[in-house]
Amino acid sequence: MWLLSLPAFRPVWRWLAAPGDAAAEAETAPTGEEDAIWLERIGRGDESALQRLFDKWKRPLLGYFYRSLGSHADAEDLTLEVFVRLHRAARDYRPEAKFSTFLFHIARNLLLNEHRRRQRKPADAAPPEIFETVASGDAAEERRAAELEELLRTALTRLPEKYRTPLLLLHQQQMDYPTAAATLHITENSLRVLVHRGRELLRTEMEALR
Repeated sequence: MWLLSLPAFRPVWRWLAAPGDAAAEAETAPTGEEDAIWLERIGRGDESALQRLFDKWKRPLLGYFYRSLGSHADAEDLTLEVFVRLHRAARDYRPEAKFSTFLFHIARNLLLNEHRRRQRKPADAAPPEIFETVASGDAAEERRAAELEELLRTALTRLPEKYRTPLLLLHQQQMDYPTAAATLHITENSLRVLVHRGRELLRTEMEALR
C-alpha cells in the first residue's frame, strides 16, 4: 500500500451550488486520448503503462471511494481492484468512449458491490478521520474548515447511491455532464435531475447533522 495523501477537496459550497453551463465545463475538461493509448499498451503487454495510469488515477479513485465509504482501508482496496480489472480488460479495450468513463464505470460497479456486501454484513463504525487543511495561521478557521469537511463527508455517506455518485463524479472528479452521464449510462437530462435532487438531500442531511 502507498502512503495515503489525499489532495485538498473543493470548498463545501461547490457541492451545493447550482450546476454551471455544461458546455463551458466541457471546454476545460482534460482529454483521455493519452490514457487510452496507455491502456492499449497494457493490452500488448507493456506493464510500465499500467504504472503510468496508476500514478495518474490512484488519488482520484481513492477520493471517490473514500467519499462514499468513509474508510481509507476500503478505499485503498477498491482502488487496487480497479487496476486489477483494468489490466484484465486492457486486451479487449476499444476507445469508443472517454477513458475516464470506462474507468469510473468499473469503479462504480465495485462500489455498488461493496455497498451490497455491507448491507449483508454491516461494518463497525469508522473512527473519525483527519483531513488535510491549508495552513492559514488561524487555528479557529482551520478547525471550522475541518468540521465542515467532516459534516459534508458524513452527509454524503447518508445519501442514496444514485444521488451520491453523480455529485462525486461532477464535483470531486470534475467530470463534465456528458462524461458523467455516459459513466452512469443515463441521459444528461436524467443526470441533472439526480444532481438537483441530490443537492437538496445533501442540504437536508447537513442541516440535520448540525
